[in-house]
Amino acid sequence: IILGMGSFLLVILSYCLIVTTILKIQGSAGKWKAFSTCSSYLAIVGLFYSTIIYTYTQPTSTPLEKKNKTVSIIYTLVTPTLNPLIYSLHNKVIK
Repeated sequence: IILGMGSFLLVILSYCLIVTTILKIQGSAGKWKAFSTCSSYLAIVGLFYSTIIYTYTQPTSTPLEKKNKTVSIIYTLVTPTLNPLIYSLHNKVIK
């Protein structure tokens, strides 16, 4: 839990620094482009960490087999599949 939360807090800290840097950009077009790029990565990070936090913080006495399967599929299939897709969408050759 300490290692997972440590990395999560480090990611949140880095995104806070990114957002403060973006807010210092003068033009609205530049802010829009930076936020649109950042939001897709933030969505993947949120999806990744939310499944981890859900898995490790749920009560052990409650049988949640169906929900555990869904969370496992999101963690093992959806997140790794979306990550290359997002990177390729930001590539000029793919566009």
